[in-house]
Amino acid sequence: MKKHDAVLWIGFAVYIFLQCTMKTSQWNILTVFTTAMGVVLLIKTGRPSGKHMVISAVLAVLAAAAYLGYKRDPAVLIYGLISAGIPTLISMSAVFSVMEKYGGYQFINRKGKHPVLISLAIAVIIGAGLSVINQMLLGEKGEAGFSLWKLLLALNPGIFEEAACRAVFMAYCIRFSEGRKMGIGSAFTMYFMMFIPHAAAHGFGLRETVMIGLMFGLPFTIMQRKLDIASSMVSHWLVDVVRFVCNGI
Repeated sequence: MKKHDAVLWIGFAVYIFLQCTMKTSQWNILTVFTTAMGVVLLIKTGRPSGKHMVISAVLAVLAAAAYLGYKRDPAVLIYGLISAGIPTLISMSAVFSVMEKYGGYQFINRKGKHPVLISLAIAVIIGAGLSVINQMLLGEKGEAGFSLWKLLLALNPGIFEEAACRAVFMAYCIRFSEGRKMGIGSAFTMYFMMFIPHAAAHGFGLRETVMIGLMFGLPFTIMQRKLDIASSMVSHWLVDVVRFVCNGI
């Protein structure tokens, strides 16, 4: 096993141990873990270009401002900045830095004819399909109804979770494999870390965690790796928009 793979597995074991023994939010534990990974990547790889720093900052602002969709109180922005804004900024800066120097993935697909439209179409189709599955699992709960605030709130999971809870693992594995083709063990480690820790943060049991990871996390993971990161953000956003509209917040 590669040293950097072993570090991830040890970190994952610590993460699960803390989840089982601490009363703090599972999301907080995962966010601290992945933000630390982002800091390490930035130290090792350096900051990305100015353009990608700006994109990272915009995504961070959106992830933090999304909390206004939950509570129309400016004070909630402080919580949003700490819990989602800063982690998104650090994670996406690291993701862009590795992308610039090693490749292996794209933020927005640039291959073939009309790549942006194709990515958007794929994102909507997959997001719609996963939304149907999600609603079948959830049933009718909460107060249904459409509002622009729900569209805003869904930006938080769509951006923050795809950046700070998923893409940073991909960047870490590609950085420490130095952009070379990964062996089976390293590839398995990367894919596993891209969807199981995120699924575990929802706080369900083992069976439910594996189910959520395979049904929702794995499609987003494959989209990030094989298509682009933006498409996974759009799909994730759509799934949560449908959930908030049909089931309330």
